[in-house]
Amino acid sequence: MRIGLEVSPVAVNATGIPNYIRRLVEGFASLDDGNEYFLYTNRPLPEDFRLPERFRKVLVRKPYHRFQLWFQLELPGRMRKDGIGLFHGTFSRLPARMPVPGVITIHDLSGYNMPHVHKRWTRATNRLYPLYLRKAAAVITVSEFTASQVREAFPWAEDKIRVVHEAAPPDYAPVTDETVLERVRKKYGLPDRFFLFLGSLEPRKNLERLLEAYISVSRSIPHSLVISGGEGWKNTGLLDAVRRHGDRVILTGFVEPDDLPGLLSLAECLVYPSLYEGFGLPILEAMACGTPVITSSVSSMPEVAGDAALLANPYSVEEIAGALSEMALDGGLRENLRKKGFLRNAEFSWKKSAEKTLSVYMEVLSGGGAL
Repeated sequence: MRIGLEVSPVAVNATGIPNYIRRLVEGFASLDDGNEYFLYTNRPLPEDFRLPERFRKVLVRKPYHRFQLWFQLELPGRMRKDGIGLFHGTFSRLPARMPVPGVITIHDLSGYNMPHVHKRWTRATNRLYPLYLRKAAAVITVSEFTASQVREAFPWAEDKIRVVHEAAPPDYAPVTDETVLERVRKKYGLPDRFFLFLGSLEPRKNLERLLEAYISVSRSIPHSLVISGGEGWKNTGLLDAVRRHGDRVILTGFVEPDDLPGLLSLAECLVYPSLYEGFGLPILEAMACGTPVITSSVSSMPEVAGDAALLANPYSVEEIAGALSEMALDGGLRENLRKKGFLRNAEFSWKKSAEKTLSVYMEVLSGGGAL
C-alpha cells in the first residue's frame, strides 16, 4: 500500500511538530518494510532527513507554495496520480477535497481555544478545524488532555479519536563527556549552575511569571535562569524584563538540536511552567537526560510527567517561586526526581508511537474508522 504524509514542517526547523513528523517517519522506517511512503512537502527537505528508498520525497509547489494553496489545490490530484491509499495530515490539517481516506493529528487546540496568544494567521487557519475533522476518518491526538479538548469542542468527532503519545528522541541520554559539555557551555555562554527553560518565546509558555518568580528567589539560590528557544511572538514585555534584570537571566536564542542533550545535562533543573501544551515534549527530553523537572499542574503536563516531576500552578507566581527554591536547595529531591524521570521516560517510545499510528491506519483501511 502507498501511504501519503505531509512533512513540510520538517523543512522549517527541528522543534515541536517537525520533530514529531521526523520521529514518526523514522519509526515507520524501522518497523514497516511492506508499505511505500510518499512524503509531501512544499519546500526542500534537509539533507539529514535520510530514509530508505521506499520513502519518496515529493515536492509540490503549484499553484503557489504558500498559504496552503499547494496543499488544498494541487496535493489531492498528486495523491491520485501517485496511487495513494491513505493520507495522514500530520500538521493538524487535511485537504478539503480528500481523494482517499484521511487521518489527521491534532497536536493541541490552543490556537482554537486560546486565539489571543497566537499570530493572526494561526488564528485564521485554526478556525478550519471543524472542516478537517469532518473530513478525517480518524483523529490522532498526542495526549488524553488534547483528546478531551477535541471531545469538548467537537463532540460529534468523539468516535474518531485515538490517543498516540509522543516520546523523547531515542538517542537522548545524560551527556558525561566533559569535552562536549564544555563546548556547549562556551557556545551558549552558560553559567556554572542554572535552571533551564526550553521552548519558543511566546505567551502561553508563561515566561513572564517564571521570570517574576525567579527574581523573587534569586538572592537565596545560587542558580541563574537560562531561557533557550526561538524568538516566538508577542514577547516584547518579556525581552524588556530580561534586559532589566542583568546577567543572572540569560537568553541563548535557538539551540541546535545536536546541542540539546548537552544543554539539558548541564542544567540542574528544567523549568517548564507553560499554561497550555498538547503534550509537553521537553519534559521527557529532560528526563531522558537525567535532568529533574518542574512543570505545570494543568493541561497535558501532569499526564506526561506522572509522579516524576515537581508540579506547580502556572498561574501562581508564588507556587512557581516555591518550586524553584525547593528544587535549588534540596539535593535529595533532585536525585529522587532524576531517578523517577528515567523510569517515566522509559514508558514512552517512538517505536510504540509508530506501532499505534500504523494500527490506526489499518483500522481506517479495514473500515473501522469513522469514514
